[in-house]
Amino acid sequence: MADISPDGSIKITIFGHNYYIKGGEDPNHTRELAASVDEKMSFIARQVAVPDNFRVAVLTALHLADEYDVLQKKHKALQQEVSSKAGHLEELLDGLAQDDEVSPVTARPAAD
Repeated sequence: MADISPDGSIKITIFGHNYYIKGGEDPNHTRELAASVDEKMSFIARQVAVPDNFRVAVLTALHLADEYDVLQKKHKALQQEVSSKAGHLEELLDGLAQDDEVSPVTARPAAD
């Protein structure tokens, strides 16, 4: 588990190396990110025989960049879908409002 030092930096371990990170609002979030990077590096090191940690780090960075790119594209597509559906709903509501203006409900006397 990472410790918080008096200067506010936290100790994290990634791929067997300790780092002291300062900054960020939430130390637990930083720990979670470090654990995720450590997990990715360990996974890649098991899958690909590379001679040094630097190459594992580069492959991990490329893997994470690819994941980020895929998520960005999905996010953009979802934003466009929401915008399109919102526009369609707006058209439907406008149509309903126009129908109400054209044929208002009139009160009829009650039949005896």
